Amino acid sequence: MKGNLLILDDDRPFAERASAFAREVGFDVHPALTLEDALAAAGSQRFDCALIDIGLPDGCGLDLLSDTRLAGTSKIVMSGDSALAAWASRQIPGTLGVLTKPFRFAAFRELLARQEAHGTLPGAIVAPRLLGDSPIIQAVVHELRAVAPTRFPVLIHGGSGTGKELAARMVHEHSRREGRLITVNCAALAPDLLASQMFGHRRGSFTGAVDTHTGLVEQAEGGTLFLDEIAEAPPGMQAALLRFLESGEITPLGSRGPRRANVRVIAATNIEPRAAVADGKLRADLYFRIAGYEVRMPELRERPEDIEIIAQAMLDVLNAEYGTARGFAHNAFDALRGYRWAGNVRELRQVVQRAWLRGTERLVLQRPATTATAALPLTLEEIEREAILEALAESGNDRAMAARRLGISTKTIYNKLARYRDQSHAEGASR
Repeated sequence: MKGNLLILDDDRPFAERASAFAREVGFDVHPALTLEDALAAAGSQRFDCALIDIGLPDGCGLDLLSDTRLAGTSKIVMSGDSALAAWASRQIPGTLGVLTKPFRFAAFRELLARQEAHGTLPGAIVAPRLLGDSPIIQAVVHELRAVAPTRFPVLIHGGSGTGKELAARMVHEHSRREGRLITVNCAALAPDLLASQMFGHRRGSFTGAVDTHTGLVEQAEGGTLFLDEIAEAPPGMQAALLRFLESGEITPLGSRGPRRANVRVIAATNIEPRAAVADGKLRADLYFRIAGYEVRMPELRERPEDIEIIAQAMLDVLNAEYGTARGFAHNAFDALRGYRWAGNVRELRQVVQRAWLRGTERLVLQRPATTATAALPLTLEEIEREAILEALAESGNDRAMAARRLGISTKTIYNKLARYRDQSHAEGASR
């Protein structure tokens, strides 16, 4: 095979023809008819190339084009509006080319041949991963890779921002499981809808059940269910999870009986698990069931030698995203020596973003403000930019989610990012 290809188009006959054509020229194809399905596919496997339509019934293809799950993937932008497709290709790093519908398949073949010849485009953003050369993080990576091919449930614990979700993704990617990785924020599930959300329901099983709903466990069939913040799960959810883990069966509401579920479970908590059990936040029997293998994620202050590596990766992402070429000054990290990093990698990202927002060619990182140290004041525009960057980082570069967090429209996010890129290019040209 020449590579994995994702095709997103809500026109089923066209998607089937494009998929058949791509298979004929040697690609392993994954077609998707909705943005939701495409995002799920991008979260569960790596694609070398993606053909993405912009206009979709459940969203905008731009959200997938700029999603970090396709970081490092060559992208072909497709639209019936040639101007919109061309604009999108200029805004999104890693764009291989543009196709205006309807297009000749010979043009599609040309772009696929270009992808095959050149592979991942230079300047494409590197997908988020656990970074560092320190012995402590390398030991963690070794553990994760060792446990990944087994069927053991895994419990990952560590402070906020230590990379628990990245660790879960690594286990899934090295597990050889063909299904999806489904992430569940245990603290966000509504207790009154718990059974339906987790295990699904059949049409007519209760008042308001107008359609059959596939639960989160069933969506992870053949793959991995990642239970984030398991210690924050309501008691009813913990009891239901325990029953599922012990029996391996689910019973959707309204179904005639249980069915076996082939799902690997990974859980995470930012509380030390035995302390959570002692405090009554985590059931002891559930803890022993999910802790088939425990992995502790180290705090950033425990591996200071990794700070420069992680910061450089973050700066590379910003440079690729906004078309800048900024670097670190020789004394960039001097002020951070001995800093405790309460927010771990997430706090380091804020420090790098704040320095990048200053717009200088060589960045110097400042120690985060505390009661003893005060950061230099930001302008209103810098505060706005920092808020948008932070919302994007917290949302996994999902523009729509970031817009909801900030209370603005997705269009506003795109317009702001386009303006920031233009400003960065203007600043670079004036130097």
